[in-house]
Amino acid sequence: MKRRWHFYIVGGLLLIGLLLGSFFDLQINQAIFSKNDGFGLTISVVGLIPGYGVLAFLGGVLVALTYKNEKFKKWMRILFYCISLALYLVATYFIGRDVFSDNGFYIPSLDPWLGCIIMGVVMLPVTYFGFWCGKKNENPNMWIIVFILAFAMFMALVPGTTLLKAIMHRPRYRIAVHDAYCEFHAWWQPCKEYKDIINGAPGVLTKEEFKSFPSGHATAVMCSLIFACIIPLLNKKWMKYQLPIFYGALAFSLLVMFSRLLVGAHYLSDVCMGGLLAVIFFYIANEVIIQKFLPKEENLEIAEK
Repeated sequence: MKRRWHFYIVGGLLLIGLLLGSFFDLQINQAIFSKNDGFGLTISVVGLIPGYGVLAFLGGVLVALTYKNEKFKKWMRILFYCISLALYLVATYFIGRDVFSDNGFYIPSLDPWLGCIIMGVVMLPVTYFGFWCGKKNENPNMWIIVFILAFAMFMALVPGTTLLKAIMHRPRYRIAVHDAYCEFHAWWQPCKEYKDIINGAPGVLTKEEFKSFPSGHATAVMCSLIFACIIPLLNKKWMKYQLPIFYGALAFSLLVMFSRLLVGAHYLSDVCMGGLLAVIFFYIANEVIIQKFLPKEENLEIAEK
């Protein structure tokens, strides 16, 4: 079975979930909603670490590749080191900002930057692991692969998820139904009156409560699938673990997506669409990597799996 078939399986599951959510979003959330569920809140926070951690990991890989590549000019080294630092900081910020916010352990008394400091420490071993893996790699084109994967993640999260959120303004279940600030909206029905609702409830609602579709958590955690693809490329000995890592990452991604439904932050269609965006962009990146930048023997070995 060719590896791309596994992407088809994941994409098919997410499409089915999007279809089911289109008809049963409200009923599903009503059945499982638990706003302050400790399990759901914990998984929501921890679940971002593998997703955005991919960026920190790629940053570590890029540092190692830059350090040992003697063909890079001085300006290229400086540029790549800056990009590596940017990947680490972006991962730290996007994980840390949610730790004590509405999307995590909501503790208004704590400084939001405290979450960034905590996650900055957590991302250090992830970055070092990437550095260690990069030192072991002998593919001269791996730095190009790192850029492709980082760019794919950026495209999935920013033009994909963030732009759709800004267009749709879908109210989250926890405020649309449970707290009765507005009516339920299907994912294809943009909430055009969201600004009026916010203005009518000062100090209660924020724009964040109208960013349900698609789920940024789902997009980010589905990016962990790329970790399952790149690890075997860094060390041939790990190639036999490719599928277990891939489906392990998928299982964890589905758990995080469920936690977002549990705490009323998203609907089924939200998380399925968010995950689908990540799969689409990474599928494209995966195809480019296999066809363009892998040595022929690795290309054939992967295609046969």
